[in-house]
Amino acid sequence: MVDEQAFENDFESPPPDEPMGATRPIDLASLSTGGKDVCLLMEMSGADAGQVHRMKDAEITIGRGADCTLAFADNTLSRVHAHIHSVDDEWVLQDAGSLNGTYVNNVRMSKRVLEHGDRLRLGSGVRMLFQRATQEEADVLIQLYEAGVRDGLTGVFNRRHLADRLDQEVAYAVRHGTGVCVLMMDIDFFKKVNDTSGHLAGDEVLKRLAGRVGEWVRREDVLARYGGEEFVLVLRDIPLDSAVALAERIRDSVARTEVNFEGKMLRVTVSVGVASLAACETDATPAQLLALADAALYRAKEGGRNRVAVAPLP
Repeated sequence: MVDEQAFENDFESPPPDEPMGATRPIDLASLSTGGKDVCLLMEMSGADAGQVHRMKDAEITIGRGADCTLAFADNTLSRVHAHIHSVDDEWVLQDAGSLNGTYVNNVRMSKRVLEHGDRLRLGSGVRMLFQRATQEEADVLIQLYEAGVRDGLTGVFNRRHLADRLDQEVAYAVRHGTGVCVLMMDIDFFKKVNDTSGHLAGDEVLKRLAGRVGEWVRREDVLARYGGEEFVLVLRDIPLDSAVALAERIRDSVARTEVNFEGKMLRVTVSVGVASLAACETDATPAQLLALADAALYRAKEGGRNRVAVAPLP
């Protein structure tokens, strides 16, 4: 059973001497400087707390299904839990016959015209805030969130966000018996690029590689920079053979990519280690999954580089 009072307390104002938290709702109405507003949904729970979604589509679907506009790995959600659709200048929230209900300001309802400051809860674990803001305010909120979860050079997620998301994905997979695979990628002989062409050239290679790998990433997957020249790709609900096939396509795509830096064409390759949650011991953990992928990566590099190695199943 959901603790309704605890949920309400999440949105209480702090004492006067307590600083505002980074993900606490902002009263955008008091900051507004006029002009046509935009409508936003801010996530208030989970690993993506603080993320802001602009409401641009005529209809938004929310649920745990991968084809939803906003998909959450939360077992208290129905596959399609609720819809939000645009009517003139208003947004209407409508429950899609969910099992665990759609709540606005702690009241379960089937349909409601949303107002600035409405607190949404879907199931027991997904909480969001509906807000109206000027374009400038929306841009600032999005930039603040992105600065906290993105790698400044490549634009992919940073290691801290990877840890949060991997915790979430593994916990969901263990509860529901679904799969998670991890690809750990390392640029071969990256030090040589820096030594012969300079660190700016190395930065360009990192950015281009991140963009190339990102072309293969599904909306529900997580691509993050793990270290200097290491990247990790977390694949939700995918069999091991499909993850290995994707790793091979990424490896081949990177090997065929040329990076133009100040008129000089640079080429690099990657070694990839692949591990499935099924390869972990009985008490599977994110750390164990990453360790298996890292060990597979080591074998790929020891085997000659520019290749894919797979963590063996038990």
